[in-house]
Amino acid sequence: MCIPVRNHLLAEREGLGGVTLCGCGTLHLSVGGVTLRLAPEAFHAMLLMCQDAANQLLLEGGFPPLPASERVLH
Repeated sequence: MCIPVRNHLLAEREGLGGVTLCGCGTLHLSVGGVTLRLAPEAFHAMLLMCQDAANQLLLEGGFPPLPASERVLH
């Protein structure tokens, strides 16, 4: 069971979201209006998957540049 009072903010990006460590031990990944609650092992696996995707994008020509107006979620 999550204990909101004991959440610890680990990282945050303005206009994107953040990651908090819950008092129950789960990690809460919030992006826009969506929050995923993940066990630490699942969070780590997701991180590795995203790193693999970023590496593949770089191999395929890199990340397309985003105009400043599109860098923030709406």
